[in-house]
Amino acid sequence: MHLCLLKKLLGCGLLVLPLLAKNSKLPKSLESLLKEEDSYTRLVNKHRRLKQKNGGYFGVGLGMINIKKDYQNTKLENFPIILSLKGGLQTFFEHYVGIRVFFALDLATSKANWLFKTTPSTSFYGVASAGFEIPMEFSLTRSFKHFWGFYGGLGAGGVFYADNANFQIRNKQAIYAFGLVIQGGMTLTLYSKHRIEAGFKVLPTDKSAQDSNSFETSLMFNLMYLYKF
Repeated sequence: MHLCLLKKLLGCGLLVLPLLAKNSKLPKSLESLLKEEDSYTRLVNKHRRLKQKNGGYFGVGLGMINIKKDYQNTKLENFPIILSLKGGLQTFFEHYVGIRVFFALDLATSKANWLFKTTPSTSFYGVASAGFEIPMEFSLTRSFKHFWGFYGGLGAGGVFYADNANFQIRNKQAIYAFGLVIQGGMTLTLYSKHRIEAGFKVLPTDKSAQDSNSFETSLMFNLMYLYKF
């Protein structure tokens, strides 16, 4: 009798063990599915966030430049306040690198300068430029909405300068220059749309890029706010 009972228990055990083994695989399969779903969700979110960074942009800012020119046999320096306008298109291949097309206009007059004093001669200064930039950004948070980075670019630009002294338009003595524009700087992007940019430009009339001693400019520096739409 005891032998028959033992055989029945062994038989039940043999039937139950395969079922337990089969059921033990369910958590592993479920875990694998959850991992795949999580990977897919992250990929979709990454694509969505990357798409949010692409598009057009436009911004405005202020800058400064040091202009040295001959005036009545002396070297006159001026630090005009630059009004900077910039716009274009940007595309990011990854969150951290992309390409931008930019169009920029920088305008200044000697009546508004960082020394806050009247200059001996009234002058106007303007720069129009266009080209490409390579931005590189690094996410500050896991949400991939806030970025810190830097950029560098090349382009072509035209410079115009005239005053009521040595460089008058009517006497055909105004400064006209066209050539290579080099620029770079640092950026802080918030919520993928608001970009604060601190940069510099090397212009065709920079002292290292032209031969005339009667007129020369320093690097141009500016601080801008740009909105991506």
